[in-house]
Amino acid sequence: MLSNFLIAQTPTIGLQLHQNNAYEGLTLFTPESNNSVYLINNCGEKIHEWTFNEKPALTCYLLENGNLLRAGKTYLEIRDWDNIVVWSFLKSKLDQNQHHDIEPLPNGNVLCVLNDAYSEATMIALGRDSNLTEPNFRLDKIVEIKPLGADSAQLVWEWKFIDHLVQDVDSTKANFGVVSEHPELLDVNFDNGYFNDWTHVNAVDYNEDLDQIIISARHLNEIYIIDHSTTTQEAASNSGGKSGLGGNFLWRWGNPQVYKQGNAINQKLFLQHDAKWVEKGYLDEGKISVFNNGSGQFSSVHLIEPNINNGSYQLTDNQFEPQDFDWTFSGTVFGELVNEDKKSGAMGLPNGNFLFCETSKGRISEIDKLGNLVWSYVNPTGDSILNQFQIPASNTLFRGEKYPLDYAGFIGKDLSTKGIIENENTISENCIQSVGLNELQIESISINNPITDGTMNFNHLTIADKLLIYDVNGKIVFEGFNFIGNQLNIDLKPGFYFLSIWKDNEVNRIKFISL
Repeated sequence: MLSNFLIAQTPTIGLQLHQNNAYEGLTLFTPESNNSVYLINNCGEKIHEWTFNEKPALTCYLLENGNLLRAGKTYLEIRDWDNIVVWSFLKSKLDQNQHHDIEPLPNGNVLCVLNDAYSEATMIALGRDSNLTEPNFRLDKIVEIKPLGADSAQLVWEWKFIDHLVQDVDSTKANFGVVSEHPELLDVNFDNGYFNDWTHVNAVDYNEDLDQIIISARHLNEIYIIDHSTTTQEAASNSGGKSGLGGNFLWRWGNPQVYKQGNAINQKLFLQHDAKWVEKGYLDEGKISVFNNGSGQFSSVHLIEPNINNGSYQLTDNQFEPQDFDWTFSGTVFGELVNEDKKSGAMGLPNGNFLFCETSKGRISEIDKLGNLVWSYVNPTGDSILNQFQIPASNTLFRGEKYPLDYAGFIGKDLSTKGIIENENTISENCIQSVGLNELQIESISINNPITDGTMNFNHLTIADKLLIYDVNGKIVFEGFNFIGNQLNIDLKPGFYFLSIWKDNEVNRIKFISL
């Protein structure tokens, strides 16, 4: 009887819920308490696992070639799909501590968030009130490094908060000015009570189309956008780059009080995390998602849509637009109020759903735009695999990322299920998983192979929601939507390619040669 009773209980780890309208993708997460990185499907089944030699600090990203980039406590590493180390860089070589987040760039380089500490004398020389400083005044900086060989890197770009300060205390200093008239600069005397960790950056993201970077500064309750097209010298100034503004803020949002605009009513962000752009091609493309930790009563997840006119971010009443969130959710998951005072993350999904992570619970959940819970999963690992039906402990997660099934990094990879991570889970057992990428088929579609003269002929009239063509490095070289026809004219260089034909959540993958 005891055994039957246990089986009837609701699982405490692993898959908690899977509704039909959950976005069909693969979720990547790195537990904080062990050395593994997991990729799971919507039924909570393991698709892949990487094992590192140390715990994370704190993020990982799946690259378009199928390799995994991960920040560890001591090393930044890239491992291939077979867990073989491709690049392992000792973080201490950066001189300052890398923390919280990294960001892979399309050119193969990596953005890193680093501490940037200064003496009390230096800060006072920059106009900081002597009553608002300490011997070790810590800010942050963003650096771009280029991986070299198996274990080296070259610093190729750098941006620092300290180069973009304004103050209205000491008129003898070069950065003296009216703070409210300079929203592109940071008031060095803003008093947030965190003198030895003033900015506390916890997220960095990159937008290739804009060539811009977004930065989340938790202790200032603001997010910032800066120009990445600058040189390092321009990034330290107020001119240069595509914007012409050098490294000054192009946009900032969340707490206009920091630049002496508005009041407490205008503050929208509170100790936020994981600010990033919604990916190109997604329903909310170009908007900014963020996990708003809140002021202690509850947390929220949001979408923000800046107003850009002729490349410039717009202001109203000297405050950057918009005036409010584009979309917001603050509610419960299985009756528990979402309320995270530290860490956590959020991201928009291709179909407009929203994925968010509650760090303290080790829980990743997905909601639709109406706030309905459609998918939820609890990390089943701490120092080791946890016991089902017991309250999980030490299973915290910094974030979770869900990748589309047709993501370039999955091309040619074994995406068959490997069973669940935990010992048992009745919800996973009863889950009806959409067929895996390796098994999906659209019956009878084929093409001429090889293709010549840039002409791809289908064997019969083809109706597809989406056509994608990738090169052997996983780069998308063609993307088309709502295709109807027998023929596709496409200019491709000679070589091997992969064609993905999508229809009603099914996909047929064809490898072909272009001559």
